[in-house]
Amino acid sequence: MDHKWLEDFVVLARERSFSRAAEQRHVTQPQFSRRIRALELWVGADLINRAGLPLSLTPAGEELLPVARRALAGLAELRERIRGAQAGGDWVTLATGRTLSRTVAPAWLQRVQRAAGGFRLRILTGSIHEGATALEQGAADFLLTFSHPRLPLLLDEARFEGLTVGTDELVAVSAPRPDGRPLHALPGTERRPVLVLGYAPTLALHQILQDGLGRRAQAGRELHLRTAVESDFAESLHEQALQGVGLAWLPRALVATDLQARRLVAAEDGPGIAFEIRLLRPRQPRNALVQTVWTASSAG
Repeated sequence: MDHKWLEDFVVLARERSFSRAAEQRHVTQPQFSRRIRALELWVGADLINRAGLPLSLTPAGEELLPVARRALAGLAELRERIRGAQAGGDWVTLATGRTLSRTVAPAWLQRVQRAAGGFRLRILTGSIHEGATALEQGAADFLLTFSHPRLPLLLDEARFEGLTVGTDELVAVSAPRPDGRPLHALPGTERRPVLVLGYAPTLALHQILQDGLGRRAQAGRELHLRTAVESDFAESLHEQALQGVGLAWLPRALVATDLQARRLVAAEDGPGIAFEIRLLRPRQPRNALVQTVWTASSAG
C-alpha cells in the first residue's frame, strides 16, 4: 500500500468531495479517484458512499479514518526525528522553481541571514505543485513561488500561511537590430506575425502570461503572434532571445542586466505583466531556526 493513499483518504473524508480533494492533493480527479479505489481494493471494502452528496464514509471508512490519521502522524513524527538526527539543526529547506532559485532566492537568503544568523540552505527545484507537495509532506520548510490570481495555490489555510517577499513583471524583450530597435517587435501583423518564445503550459509563468495577454485582448490591443519555440525552462528562452530567435516575455529580474547593457531591448512600450512572489510555510514550524528565518523574512 502507498501511504499517499491514506493521505488522499483523510483529505477526502474532510472535503467530502472528489473534485475538491483532488485539488487539495494537486492531482487530476480521475487520478485521485483511482488512488482511492486502489485503497479500497487493498482494504477489501468500499470506504466511500458515493450515492449521495455530500459524500459520506461507509462503516469501513469510519473505522479506517482514525487509524489512518494515527498512522500518518506517527510516520511524520518518525521521519522528523530521523531527519533531525541526520541533517543537524542548522539546515533549512526551500522548495522553489528554477527561475526563482536564480532571481529571488539568493537575495532572500542574503537578507535573511543578516537577520537570522548563519544557517545552511537546501534548495529543491521543481514545479509549483511539486513544491506545494513537498511543503505538505514536510520535505520542505518553505515554498517560494510566483503568486497571481490565475494561480490558485490550494494549500489548507488552517495549516499554512504566506507573505509577499517581492514583486516582478514579465516584460517583452528581443535582441536588437544594428540600429538599436527590437528585432522582433509588437504588435506584428496578420501577414507577418511576431515570432514568440513561449512557456510550456505546465509552468506558472505560462499561466501569468496568458492572463496578461487575455486582458490586453479584452482591452482591444490585438497582437499577431506565432510561437517558434516552447520550453519549460525560462533560462532557455532567455538564451534564445539573446540569440535573436524570437521575442520572449521574461521576468525583469532575469533580464535587467541585459536590458541595461542593450543585449536585449524592450519589444513594446508600456508596463509589463505584474505578479507577486510569495513565501509560504506551515503554521507550525519544524524548529526554532525555521521560525527565526520566517520572522526575518517578515521583517524584510
